[in-house]
Amino acid sequence: MSDAAHALKNRYFDRRNAQLRQSAGPDRAAQGEREWRTLETLTRLSGYGDVMQPSTGRVVDAGCGDRYLESGAAARGFAYQGYDIDTLNFESDAFPLEAQSLDLFVSLAVIEHLRDPGLFLSEALRLLRPGGAVVISTPNFQQDFRNFYNDPTHVKPYTPHSLALVLKLAGFADVQVYPGLRCKPDWYYQGNNRFWKARYLLPFRGDNRLAPDWLKGRATSMFAIGRKPL
Repeated sequence: MSDAAHALKNRYFDRRNAQLRQSAGPDRAAQGEREWRTLETLTRLSGYGDVMQPSTGRVVDAGCGDRYLESGAAARGFAYQGYDIDTLNFESDAFPLEAQSLDLFVSLAVIEHLRDPGLFLSEALRLLRPGGAVVISTPNFQQDFRNFYNDPTHVKPYTPHSLALVLKLAGFADVQVYPGLRCKPDWYYQGNNRFWKARYLLPFRGDNRLAPDWLKGRATSMFAIGRKPL
């Protein structure tokens, strides 16, 4: 990424983070807690539950924005370090950390902004201790291709297959991809139509139209999780 492109992207994210803080207010911390519960669910499903046990472990939040994951990390015993593009160019800069110093590398909604994720993922692998986990989230282009480029900083779309493949090629093992746990924006369930739309939140009972899309694998976002080989 050129310096000019990096500066433009930095301004864009500064503005977006300010909007998120203003719109969410105190709920921003609650959103961070929900994300942590999602991460805990994913690691349990993947058999990586040991990674999320309260400990003196270290986690890097790559693309931390306003650091809304920090309080949840501290509550779980993690030493938290957040990096964003105002301090690090993820396509050209190495993280200023020692190799094999992390238990968990988290990057939510970042990889789709990188033209070449090679260095970014190799740095994640370098920083993790053997057995440490990486968690990446990104839009699911297979399900939401119409909206992907509405964000002018989105440059590289992923499907579940391509996201798993890029992590495997980077050296991660036991890679698994899961649908995002929300497939519709919060405003969808608000307003005058909130009661009939709430049917999408009913418990799943087979492949029927009332089931949430994410339970049928049709969420507009997805998570990939993998381990650094022992």
